[in-house]
Amino acid sequence: MNHKRHSTIVIIPHAAGRVYKFHLSPTLLKITAGLGVIAVILSLVALLGSGNFVRQRALYRSLEKENKELRRTNQRLQEALGEVHARLEQFEQRTKQLAIAAGVADALVAPALPAKTSVGTGGPLDRLTGGPEHLLQREERLERQLGAVEQRLSEQQLLLSHTPSIAPVVGVITDGFGPRIDPITRQAAFHGGLDIAAAFGTPVKAPADGLVVFADREAGYGRVVKLNHGYGFVTIYAHLDRVLVREGQRVKRGEVIGRVGMSGRTTGPHLHYEVWKDGEKQNPLHYILDAY
Repeated sequence: MNHKRHSTIVIIPHAAGRVYKFHLSPTLLKITAGLGVIAVILSLVALLGSGNFVRQRALYRSLEKENKELRRTNQRLQEALGEVHARLEQFEQRTKQLAIAAGVADALVAPALPAKTSVGTGGPLDRLTGGPEHLLQREERLERQLGAVEQRLSEQQLLLSHTPSIAPVVGVITDGFGPRIDPITRQAAFHGGLDIAAAFGTPVKAPADGLVVFADREAGYGRVVKLNHGYGFVTIYAHLDRVLVREGQRVKRGEVIGRVGMSGRTTGPHLHYEVWKDGEKQNPLHYILDAY
């Protein structure tokens, strides 16, 4: 007689407790073992799923934190762009004023304004691309405009520094520019300069930057200095007692070039001063800004 083999599970809770016995048939044992394996598999799957969930949760929190930081960065960039735009507008206004003063206002061409870009609302930073590009364009345009203004101002400064504009000597004007009675011949004559009476030996100063083109004696004028200032200007200083410069020497405005005397045809110590522009005699009083 064949008896089915059973398996017995004995559970002893503690030494004095009741003993529990469970008899399992081979089929039930297989089912129990299968369920155990399934439970283990499910536990492993649940464990792996739980770990993946934790990682996803951590990644989500990291991305959320990064997005907040990007929004704050975007907002700071927007504020910085606003400040830079305001500064550029101030510089452009000042450049415009300088250009008008320098006479190059026609060089200032207003550019077409770019389409506005939405910034400061979070999202990818490349939404700010239009702003920086526009700033670079404005900066390049402003640099060109400032270059044109600086060049014109430099030219004007050079022209002003070479334009006779101060009195070579301060004294009493005894004869002006134009028709007069010659003090020696007593005949009517045209006086092509300005006679300024001053004490013997008074320093004579260059009224502008220039080059000494003549420093010697000349008939009737005595000791003479001639300066070529460029831009068509030439000035002459006659009846000097002493000449303190030499031909080929460059002088600056205010530099002493000689001393008042009475060399040549004269009745007393004075300076005969002439201003020529483009080969024609000019009234020196039109070029003296600090006296008379």
